Amino acid sequence: MTTVQPRANMDKNLFQRLTTSELDSYAIELEHAVENHTRWVNGISRTLLCHGTPDAADLAAEPHLHCHFGRWYHGIDNPALLKLPEFEAIGPVHEAMHKAARELLLAQQEGKPFDIATYDRLLLLSDEMRRQMSQLRSGFKHNMNLISLLMGKVFENAAEGVLITDPNGVILSVNHAFTEFTGYAAEEAIGKTPALLRSGRQSEAFYRHMWLTLQNEGQWEGEIWNRRKDGKHYLEWLTISGVRDEAGTITHYVAVFSDITSEKENEERLYHLAHYDLLTDLPNRMLFYDRLRQGLLRAKRNNRQVAIMFLDLDGFKQVNDELGHHAGDELLRQVARRLSGVLRASDTVARFGGDEFTVSVPDLTPDDDISRVAQKIIAAVAKPYYLGSNRVQVTTSVGISLFPQDGEDPDSLITHADMAMYETKKGGKNSYRFYAAPL
Repeated sequence: MTTVQPRANMDKNLFQRLTTSELDSYAIELEHAVENHTRWVNGISRTLLCHGTPDAADLAAEPHLHCHFGRWYHGIDNPALLKLPEFEAIGPVHEAMHKAARELLLAQQEGKPFDIATYDRLLLLSDEMRRQMSQLRSGFKHNMNLISLLMGKVFENAAEGVLITDPNGVILSVNHAFTEFTGYAAEEAIGKTPALLRSGRQSEAFYRHMWLTLQNEGQWEGEIWNRRKDGKHYLEWLTISGVRDEAGTITHYVAVFSDITSEKENEERLYHLAHYDLLTDLPNRMLFYDRLRQGLLRAKRNNRQVAIMFLDLDGFKQVNDELGHHAGDELLRQVARRLSGVLRASDTVARFGGDEFTVSVPDLTPDDDISRVAQKIIAAVAKPYYLGSNRVQVTTSVGISLFPQDGEDPDSLITHADMAMYETKKGGKNSYRFYAAPL
């Protein structure tokens, strides 16, 4: 591996300053701990996604003490570092994250249902952990020099990509990981600006805000889409920090980034599994409730109505019994597509369970005729279905409740729509009824 040398016009004392801090060793250990923790997050995601065998350390009574980051964190004995607010703050987040992961892994081993709330908490803690790690790096800077910790002896060997620019953003030096991540050799990047990596997925306003933050605060961090030399886009977590001289003037910018594309993709896959029905790919009960709550909040603010429909297929059991579960599953998928096709983008249709579906139609005015929507749904469902060589026909019974007159919370509105649906069943099916409160 060829070591990248600073250019002649670069501050010759910069790299000397980068290697003189007494906390260089802590910086190296932190970088390795952060790298290993990122791998741990990806490993947990894969285990949950693929029902893999969890590591014994993740099932231990205190799993946060056994991971690489935990061993580093709890092994620190430097008084100055222990007193850093950023150092103290990251401990509880790290512990809570491991406990959430352990809870999910144990539940999976015991065959329990996937706990969406715990998984959502794990995702939030993962994001918070990444933010706290960045704040810890910033804490190092304010105490001795962020650059000495992030760069120093680890400049060439750092797992993250690193680049140094002059105050105008012209690249002066990059490390080997930069080349591995981006595909650009040092000689291709030096003399250019980071615009070399722009993906086009962020607006000019995004970059203006980034540079304004850098100028005002001396640092910016966040997620950003960039583009490799081969044209492929990747998501990175980027931290940019200004290096100031004795007079307080920024002499360089240092950018440190890591590729988080696979981590994000795993999170998105797990989120989809937790919030969407596996058979129809419609929102499931949990996501329906969440969207309905949001729709009710908007309706309260804007003095609007929300319609909730509860649908049950008429004749589904006969199809399932006579043609088998495979045909029944295909019928449910076709019904799901038809329901999605007759609703607006702002509406939500969900599979509530079995052959039951729910629909929320938000932002209605008193002049909107929800009956027409119900009629479109009934007509769409009633058209013939072709399941292999079999032509079948089912209908649907629909019950409707309205916010705010039939209830002001999701549970009561769904319950009342369900009650109206049963009245439709009793009245002959293949129709709809509005909820009517008992006299």
